[in-house]
Amino acid sequence: MSSHTFSKSERLASRKTIEKIIAEGNSFSQYPFRLSWIKTELTSASPAQVAMVVSKRNFKRAVDRNRIKRLMREVYRRNKSGFYQTLTNKNMQCALLLMYTGKVIPDIAEVEKKLNLTLQRFEEAIGRSSG
Repeated sequence: MSSHTFSKSERLASRKTIEKIIAEGNSFSQYPFRLSWIKTELTSASPAQVAMVVSKRNFKRAVDRNRIKRLMREVYRRNKSGFYQTLTNKNMQCALLLMYTGKVIPDIAEVEKKLNLTLQRFEEAIGRSSG
């Protein structure tokens, strides 16, 4: 698997899994993101599957929501390698739900800075819970 792709197998599309994450998953907020996750056995070989969510309440126009999700996917695609390495070393798989909770459309630099902080915080959280 190439390290700088975001393939279909890395996308979380299972409605059951998403509902399970919302109902019983762990979560934290790192403005402007909220990350919820569960440890699970995934059908794919990748260490994590991710779903990106932008609220219709905050962004009425679909083009705005899609723009933000596109930025989130791009930044995730570029910065996932260290995060995947951590999961692989711990021999675990996770399903993640990444929600954008901000009220304004961000630029890519802001998304990259904040998403990296969010992923680092997630790595710390799984380090505490499994260690």
